[in-house]
Amino acid sequence: MLFVHVIPIFWGAYIAFIDLDIYTITRWMQAPFVGLRNFFTVFSPATDVGVRYLRSIWNVVYFGLVTIPAGYFIGLLVALLLNRKFFGRTLVRGLILLPYITPDSVAYNVWRFIFQARIGIVNKYLLALGLIEEPIIWLVGDRAIYAVMIASVWKGWPFACLVLLAGLQSIPQELYEAARIDGASSFGLFRFVTFPMLRPVSATLLLLSAIWNFHAFNQFYILLGADPGKAHVPSTFILQEAFTNFHFGQGAAMSVFLTVVVLLMTVAILQVRKRGEEW
Repeated sequence: MLFVHVIPIFWGAYIAFIDLDIYTITRWMQAPFVGLRNFFTVFSPATDVGVRYLRSIWNVVYFGLVTIPAGYFIGLLVALLLNRKFFGRTLVRGLILLPYITPDSVAYNVWRFIFQARIGIVNKYLLALGLIEEPIIWLVGDRAIYAVMIASVWKGWPFACLVLLAGLQSIPQELYEAARIDGASSFGLFRFVTFPMLRPVSATLLLLSAIWNFHAFNQFYILLGADPGKAHVPSTFILQEAFTNFHFGQGAAMSVFLTVVVLLMTVAILQVRKRGEEW
């Protein structure tokens, strides 16, 4: 824990307050202390790095606002279906986990081929249906983030389904029986029994998804490459700024901000779990 977590965290925080780059890395002990200058630079809309970093933050927020609700509702719908009794239910429950357990490098490379402009099946189907007149470039430019969203929802919804299915199975059947006796319809059962009982599980799931989406990296790096351009998110931009442009101080400042945000989300999860136990 000391060498894997504690020392790297404090070392990264220290770098954020010094002017460490390719010229001072060999004598990092003598690197000049710059205080909060690195933070002002990466958050200033007047600097190129600031504009790009702020855009990456907006990208990851936008990415989460789309993928988290989409993954949740797909997972909830499938969980409701799998909670019913039918032939082969156990097999189906195992099959739906295939996207989630597939390694990121495999899954997102497959999606990269799917979204290829010339040979990708997305463009082939759109051309065949007459929805487009020429192939669309999905993995470069403004459309790139939407391609990543689709691939991420496909990859992530089975986990939401698994968690919500476990929550559904923990709901006492006596509640449904009492509601039916009172004349509740199928929608009434879902609105007044199922959904409220899933509230603690749903809150924890959504917050966990927010944390994972905020430091999303694999899907953007594999689908779009080392430089996603306008589709940069904080993790990919930090990688480029620190280890391609060798602005280690600025990269550390961005990492510190990302760490603080994730820590705040973690505290929120702990509070939700505490309230869930009270519920």
